[in-house]
Amino acid sequence: MVIQKNRTLPPIHFISMGVSGDGGYNAQDVLAMAKQPSQAAMSRYSKDKLIERLQQKGFIGYLIFLIHKQDKNTSDGTFAWLKEGRFIIDKPAKNGVKSVIQNIIYPSGHYLSDFHFIAQFWWVMCIGIISLGWRQKDRLTAVLRLAIVGGFLYLLIFEGGRSRYIIQFLPIFLLLTVFVWPQTVALIQEKLSWLNINKTY
Repeated sequence: MVIQKNRTLPPIHFISMGVSGDGGYNAQDVLAMAKQPSQAAMSRYSKDKLIERLQQKGFIGYLIFLIHKQDKNTSDGTFAWLKEGRFIIDKPAKNGVKSVIQNIIYPSGHYLSDFHFIAQFWWVMCIGIISLGWRQKDRLTAVLRLAIVGGFLYLLIFEGGRSRYIIQFLPIFLLLTVFVWPQTVALIQEKLSWLNINKTY
């Protein structure tokens, strides 16, 4: 395989792509890059496209777009499972452990909708625990929170628009969920303590 380094896509291509559609992959942009004679031409084309798209949206329109893109980046707890590609064409096996697993994750699986529900519930719980664990204020959790914010900003600026991109930041979410869990539980217990008041008459 011969690698042509002068055909590498420039970063601004992915920034420009991140402002199109829902902020995700844009096949027309990729085809346009293939037609450019050099990296410099790719950069010029992408820069012009980026400016054009920003001007079309305007300031308020761009802010609305970012909110929409953030929703697309983070709202799906299945991380876009089976929403792209047709890479699983077999039907689940008829029996055994293999059958159970395939019925959970295959497109024609009997329990696929259950998987979607559980994955979404799990994701909402993680986000909720992180949000309610704001009392945990040590250096490690501060770094993890900053990493999540950085990940969000990265996906807002570059190609995103699909929650599968969050997978690369998933270890940060999982670690932070575990670290702030005690403070989240304490906060919930504190707010619900009035339920345990023994009234005397």
